[in-house]
Amino acid sequence: MTDPRSILIWTLMEVVVHLIFYILNKKMIKSIQEGASPTLNLKDVLKGILERIVLIVGLMAGYPHVITAFGALKIGTRIKQDENKVSNDYFLIGNLISILSAIIVVVMLQSIS
Repeated sequence: MTDPRSILIWTLMEVVVHLIFYILNKKMIKSIQEGASPTLNLKDVLKGILERIVLIVGLMAGYPHVITAFGALKIGTRIKQDENKVSNDYFLIGNLISILSAIIVVVMLQSIS
């Protein structure tokens, strides 16, 4: 992944994913409380980037099981949040977007290799 195109592909995907998360966050918060502004903190952004890096590296290394491990870890961290439907919906959508973006990046990187 030392090709400059690889870094560009990854960076563009991160920008697109964060725009999608921002829009989703804004709509979900608005559905709960009219007038609330979406919260997007650095910790959540860095956590999302780390998740996608793990998925991309795992898939590029030929370990598709990283997706199963990723899902299990995410479920384990959310056990206590069963009561919050909006949180669970956001969680599910966020995980699917992360997995999809990682797969797209891997396909694009493999096509330029």
